[in-house]
Amino acid sequence: MNFLARLLTRTENFAKGVLFDCHHCGQCVLSHTGYTQCPMACPRQVRNGPCGGSMNEHCEVFPDRRCVWARIHQLTDKNGTSTPPLLRSPDPKLFFTSSYMNYFTGKDLLARTPIPYLDLGTNRKQQPPQTPSQLERKLRAGQFVFTSEIRSPRGAEPEKVRKQAELLRDHFDALNATAYLNGKPSMPSAIASAQIVTCGVEPICQSVCRDLTKTAFISELITNKMNGVHNSLCITGDYYQGDPGAKQVYDMDSSLMIYEARHLREKGVIFFTGDTMKDPPRPFIAGAINPFTTPWNVPIRRLKQKVAAGVDFIQTQVILDLAAFEEFMRRVHEEGIDNDVFILAGLPVVISKKAFEMMPSVPGIRVPKHIMERLARTQDIVQEGVALAREMIGQVRAMPGVSGVHLMLFGLDHKVLPRVVEGLREAPDPELTAMECGS
Repeated sequence: MNFLARLLTRTENFAKGVLFDCHHCGQCVLSHTGYTQCPMACPRQVRNGPCGGSMNEHCEVFPDRRCVWARIHQLTDKNGTSTPPLLRSPDPKLFFTSSYMNYFTGKDLLARTPIPYLDLGTNRKQQPPQTPSQLERKLRAGQFVFTSEIRSPRGAEPEKVRKQAELLRDHFDALNATAYLNGKPSMPSAIASAQIVTCGVEPICQSVCRDLTKTAFISELITNKMNGVHNSLCITGDYYQGDPGAKQVYDMDSSLMIYEARHLREKGVIFFTGDTMKDPPRPFIAGAINPFTTPWNVPIRRLKQKVAAGVDFIQTQVILDLAAFEEFMRRVHEEGIDNDVFILAGLPVVISKKAFEMMPSVPGIRVPKHIMERLARTQDIVQEGVALAREMIGQVRAMPGVSGVHLMLFGLDHKVLPRVVEGLREAPDPELTAMECGS
């Protein structure tokens, strides 16, 4: 029997490898992906995609290849905007076994059955606050919010985090604690977020699928609750391109990460284990979206999936093509998606010629020709970068469905960021006034 099982497995692997680029997970979901291509052929092997780095229907990791998930979306709902099923993470115990045998014996039944979405109601933006997050309260009150980023240091230097937080404290409603840039080690986002809390600023902890198992993610949510960190951004993460390579986790994709966090918040149950938690973390959950992924319906379907999975607010990929973003937001508004999720437009603050020259090569970023020419000919990149950012804030603020902006610095001097938002923010709520750093 062992010989026959091995023979069947090898025969199946060869035939499906030729037809579907099968990667032998033993729990086939081709019926959910239109029998176009095995989703495990994605370099990240995510069950729900694409990632934010896919552009022009091509893969971020291997730009000469067509994106697996762009093909899947086109075949399963060409030019449509239906909500995709939420596919489960593959079960490692079934890897390199026969999916046919697992199907007939029922071993893969759970693994190939999509996760039912939670009933979260409609018009979710009108619901009362669900979490301790002050950022949530501001958004639900109709305030146009401003967020930005602090970069976690490469070493054990919490004073660097606090210095940046103090600098930005009175100018932004929340600060992302970015970490592991390009997949390289740094202070963890949860630790940097805890430092930001001590400065009276609300942090947004970045949880990255590239770096976390499900167990580590839930543990990070517990850590955040303990440290008073009430916002969690769930993202796929850049693909580490170093040489030699490093093993990247991708135990789940960002949609599954969002679902895990929301399921725990709603049910008090860790979804992947079934364990209950008496006083679970209740994070205000963020996700990311690239409005410029093609075909046009892919980011709409991907956004719908994240909303159905339980995301509360979105920070978009860097926006420089405002016309394309306005078209994306028009479709978001037409589909009614903006009734259920707050969308923050991601805008660049370009203050470095070197960073500017690298922008076209950053996965997921589209730089229009007139922006390239404008920044290339300027004699003062800082002044021009600040002016451009302020202009774009005014333009996206007028778009229906945009609830705020997320400013991303392309350069090193964070002292520039307050200049960008000067005079643009609403008067702060006295009940939410920041405390002194360290108190």
